[in-house]
Amino acid sequence: MTMHFVSGLPRSGSTLLSAVLRQNPRFKADGSSAVQGTVSTVLPVFSNQEFAPVTDDALRQRVLLVLFDAYCPERHAQVLFDTNRLWTGHLPLFAELFPQSRVVCCVRDVG
Repeated sequence: MTMHFVSGLPRSGSTLLSAVLRQNPRFKADGSSAVQGTVSTVLPVFSNQEFAPVTDDALRQRVLLVLFDAYCPERHAQVLFDTNRLWTGHLPLFAELFPQSRVVCCVRDVG
């Protein structure tokens, strides 16, 4: 399964994009999910001074992959798109966990 992310400004079309992507049976592209919030909550635990001595990058990576796997159990989909406007703040994480992933960033004219 290939993982991709949809992000962008509010009212920029990310929900519409997800609806269009969902029309392809090879894709799973729901609206906003709770994955980003969960990842943002878990990440600081690994940098906490109390737990730093007993955690390493490999453990952090395994825990985060399990989180994504738990939220995205649909193995029939060849390509998964997760939507959240805050994903753009996690680009280094995607490069580490999903090196083949892409981020689709929806924008709008704010003028």
